[in-house]
Amino acid sequence: MDLTGQLAFENSSEHRKSERRDVALGAGLRQRGASSVTVEILDLSVHGFRAETHLELEPGTDLWLKLPGLESLHGRVAWMRGHLLGGEFVRPLHPAVLDMIVSKASGR
Repeated sequence: MDLTGQLAFENSSEHRKSERRDVALGAGLRQRGASSVTVEILDLSVHGFRAETHLELEPGTDLWLKLPGLESLHGRVAWMRGHLLGGEFVRPLHPAVLDMIVSKASGR
């Protein structure tokens, strides 16, 4: 049994561009030319997010994420694993905006 892929997945946080912040936040997600669907954002960073969704999207697919209180954010699918989607923002969030989102999501 080859564990190389398993180890790479477990250690992937070492290669992240920025720290992930855990959240539980409903958001809108849409593909180009499609209607928005509701997704659950599980974590967020200035560079991207992880969401739970029923959609099955290919890596590289353009998408727009609508977080509460913000304009839609352009991103791309980085990976899909079952019902989990990893997205990367085309333009990173400002750290103060990330702090505001996380603070609101946690009710502070």
